[in-house]
Amino acid sequence: MNKAFIFKVIGIFLLTIVMSWAVMYINSLISERQARQEQVKQQIASSSAGAQTIVGPVLAIPYIEEYEETITENKVKKVEKRKAEYVVYALPEDLELSGGFTNEYKKLGIYKALMYQLGGNIKGTFNLGADYKLTPQHEGGKITLLPAYISIGISDTRGINGKPELTLNSQTYAFEQGTNLSVLGNGIHASLGKLDVVATKNLTFEFKLNLRGMENFNFTPIADNNKIALQSSWQHPHFNGSFLPTHKITPAGFQAQWAVSSLSSSNQTALVNMLEQRWNDNSVASSAASAAADAARGGYQPAAAPAASYSNTALESLSIGFVEPINVYSQADRATKYGLLFIGLTFAGFFIFEILKRLRIHPAQYTLVGLAMALFYLLLISLSEHISFAASYLIASLACVGLLGYYLTYVLKSKSHGLLFAGLLTALYGALYGILASEDNALLMGSLLVFGLLAVTMIITRKVDWYQISNSTATNKPSV
Repeated sequence: MNKAFIFKVIGIFLLTIVMSWAVMYINSLISERQARQEQVKQQIASSSAGAQTIVGPVLAIPYIEEYEETITENKVKKVEKRKAEYVVYALPEDLELSGGFTNEYKKLGIYKALMYQLGGNIKGTFNLGADYKLTPQHEGGKITLLPAYISIGISDTRGINGKPELTLNSQTYAFEQGTNLSVLGNGIHASLGKLDVVATKNLTFEFKLNLRGMENFNFTPIADNNKIALQSSWQHPHFNGSFLPTHKITPAGFQAQWAVSSLSSSNQTALVNMLEQRWNDNSVASSAASAAADAARGGYQPAAAPAASYSNTALESLSIGFVEPINVYSQADRATKYGLLFIGLTFAGFFIFEILKRLRIHPAQYTLVGLAMALFYLLLISLSEHISFAASYLIASLACVGLLGYYLTYVLKSKSHGLLFAGLLTALYGALYGILASEDNALLMGSLLVFGLLAVTMIITRKVDWYQISNSTATNKPSV
């Protein structure tokens, strides 16, 4: 086997590695553009609204207890009046969320973020029970109710459109900013006034909520029985979280229903523990100072709710992700994964033609063809930032195939050979697009493509005597 043949093979191999490095450089550019898109999404979220999480509603009934305490000072016993503040919490017995989403893109320059608008209706019932009563914590204590309120946690209140109103037992209450419960984080609350917890056992509530958010919507079911029914014209939802729905996806959109009971979720126990623990932490910190202040001023002032947000990540939620059917950056990134295969196959085809047809193809010609194939990916990503991915792929592939077909008619010294290679490249790019468009079967299709191409190459060259060819090249002295 002559040295010229060996050097030719090694040279083609090294040139393939260099061209694949060029494709990797383009891939790093794609990653950079993708990171920039994520930054723009964060900018849009900071000026509009981000992913939304709804927790609640929670009924809070604060009260003060007045009691007498006997203390000893200088061996003298005396009775002093004390006041303490407490809060009891109630979670819904039944909770229903129904509504639909509309979707639109919000752009910042050439980048965009997918937004949604929820038109929702939330209703349910608080059941205080026939034996419900507030029990004094101290012997002889006297309880005085304070205005109760219903709180709803909404992670980004900037997404609230309009002024929602709460209907409770046929009475209407306006929502105000803040939850007054740091466990719920950001949100809204409605002041109910003093509730007669002895006479009122069932509280039926309902309110409408128009909420804007970005890409992900989360809802935390905290009632005994939770029923959620949501729909949208979006055809590519991603259902996630701790609870999966029964759903139907059609060309008209999706419909999804959840039925979650307190037996299948630990949310009720976890939320009540967090509420009580947070209240106790706040009360212990201020109890000594408030007792002295009460004695000095002879009156009561309710303790301020802590401003810091409390983590509720322990709560289980259901989630809907509004997924873009074609993310141009992820699709382009997947395309570059086949760059080495495409360039390697093309060079292999050249080499076979060169050997079998006794052609003389210069390494510079290999290099130009490899660069043209690598630039396909650069054209693809740059065009897809301005037009649809399908149109970008079509334009970029036609441009590369047309250029290579024209060039190869001269390199291979045959118009038919040039057109043959152009046809093979067209089929190759078509197969690649089929792989990119298939989300679930991409690996299977890619594996079949590689196996098929290898099988075709082996069948075509099955009768080739490579020792004879390598020896004959010594006489022809192909260019290296």
